Amino acid sequence: MLMIKFIASGFYSGYLPKAPGTWGTIVAIPLCLLLLPYGLKTLWIATLVCFLIGWYCSHVLTLDPTADPDPSYIVIDEIAGLMLTLVFSLFLLKIEPAVLLSTSVFSLKIWVSVFIAFRIFDICKPFPIYKIDEYLASTTAWRGFGVMIDDILAAIPAAALVWGLLTFIF
Repeated sequence: MLMIKFIASGFYSGYLPKAPGTWGTIVAIPLCLLLLPYGLKTLWIATLVCFLIGWYCSHVLTLDPTADPDPSYIVIDEIAGLMLTLVFSLFLLKIEPAVLLSTSVFSLKIWVSVFIAFRIFDICKPFPIYKIDEYLASTTAWRGFGVMIDDILAAIPAAALVWGLLTFIF
């Protein structure tokens, strides 16, 4: 159980006192930096693996019907969500992942845009994301999936926003 909490909490970043979701999202950045040299396909596979591991860990931690359906210390969903936002953004922008390893202004714009866009959609949970989140939180058997899926769904409009910002504004 200790290892499950360690993984689900993003190496215990989810236990930091303020804004655990933001801390979890920050943890995703060095993970992405480690994977970027291996290409978009590797980042995509790692995102899928992160989602599946997160689903399992979240399921185990929310299985008790009296448990919080989405504990704030579980931040592996934010890690998977940021990773997916980055994958989709790079795909839409037709940018090689290695570009993000540079210290250029353009690279910084991508990182900041991905981070902020994902946090906006993760926190606001626009329709239909909040409805799906509400429904899955109410069903004990699907809580673990519910913990993960709202962040995965938030990655879609977040990546679209990043694409729009970097294509038409920046």
